[in-house]
Amino acid sequence: MNRNALLLAFALPLLAAFTLSSCNKKNVKGPGDAADMISDTATIPTLDMQESSDTSTEGEIRGTEFLPVETIKTVTFDYDRYELSEETRAALQDNATLIKARKDWAVLVEGHCDDRGTVEYNLALGQKRAKSVRDYYVRLGVPESVMGTISYGEEKPVCSEANDACWLQNRRAETKIKGK
Repeated sequence: MNRNALLLAFALPLLAAFTLSSCNKKNVKGPGDAADMISDTATIPTLDMQESSDTSTEGEIRGTEFLPVETIKTVTFDYDRYELSEETRAALQDNATLIKARKDWAVLVEGHCDDRGTVEYNLALGQKRAKSVRDYYVRLGVPESVMGTISYGEEKPVCSEANDACWLQNRRAETKIKGK
């Protein structure tokens, strides 16, 4: 009996310690799990989102219809990019000249993507494209207060074929206008 009591005295605290310590850990990954996570996400492209989400300086874009104007050019982007090329900048300079000449215009810059990538990713990329165009317009002297941005991601394609020429048409930023 003395031997059983001694065994019980050691076994109960060990059992209690094991039970309490196993309940404390929640979603803790081991060192091998990190490599598995990295390999699972290695194919997902990253998008650097360091800009401020403050849109308080943007113009009001709700409630009325913005329409394309024939003399305002649509610009396109490389795959998975939102940087402005030299050709794009030249087109945007022409657009900015027209916009600045019309004080009664409000401007909406729409960002669009092709259908490759997730919905969330394409919405973020479309917003980056619209913002880069808007920011360039601001550098060219167009007041921020008359411009707004919106992303449609892949939701409004102009072409539905699955080839490079079609995808290029869908990777665009459109500048639309409304009269005040």
